Amino acid sequence: MFLPENIDLAQSEKYILSIRLTPDGFSFCIFLPSDPAVFHYHASVFSKSLSVIENIKKTFFEVNFFSHPFKETRVTVVSPKFTLTPDAYFDKKKAKDIYEFNIHGHSGRVLSNYIAEGSYHILFGLEEEVHSFLCRNLWNPSFFSHAAHTLPFFSRHRSQSNRCFVDFHDNMVSTACFSGENLLSANTYLTNDRFDALYNIANIWEKQSLNQNSDLLILSGDLANQKESVDTLKKLIKNVEELTITPKPAVAENAIPTDILLAMSDER
Repeated sequence: MFLPENIDLAQSEKYILSIRLTPDGFSFCIFLPSDPAVFHYHASVFSKSLSVIENIKKTFFEVNFFSHPFKETRVTVVSPKFTLTPDAYFDKKKAKDIYEFNIHGHSGRVLSNYIAEGSYHILFGLEEEVHSFLCRNLWNPSFFSHAAHTLPFFSRHRSQSNRCFVDFHDNMVSTACFSGENLLSANTYLTNDRFDALYNIANIWEKQSLNQNSDLLILSGDLANQKESVDTLKKLIKNVEELTITPKPAVAENAIPTDILLAMSDER
């Protein structure tokens, strides 16, 4: 694995390592918080012939610097399987019960992120074997739901209006609706085609009683591959904006997911 010349892992403690897990892939970026020019992002798709943990172990074997002592090591779990709990009702000892009540099926290790903007916790799951492997092979990793990177920013952005954020990523669409700074709903859906995304977005607008003529739709993520959906949404909703995140990395080999860009911008 070749890194840019301006990344010197002999001084790894200067950089942040951010690993991102999706249901079918793995990506990571290394960056220097003080300099957008110092940045590297790499993404790969899991082999269908291997399990998730086998794919991750293979990646760690191929990329032999993940265990370096970075300034900070983050693992972001990108999945529709998360739920929100108000801080007043959160009990760490009952987090697994709360998660499994809302998200049916095997939960694995249940993790949580506290979101000060709104005073709630995001509960999300990660396979026990994956969590254990990452804890053993990374330098003091912190675990995040992808929603923990986006929701705090969304709550502050255009906070005087009723608005719905729609982020396209990883064959999914993440949505978050706000009235002022108050969170109304937050979900992530798998999308097999553009009609799935459009159906979910239209359904959310109806359920949250958003107004197609006066309220705001803010789009982000992989919009280049969502042109038809974006054009359709602009016909249905009067006020549509595309989210601009600054500063962006000076060098980017691929489209960078919104949650990673927002996590990076918080460091600068």
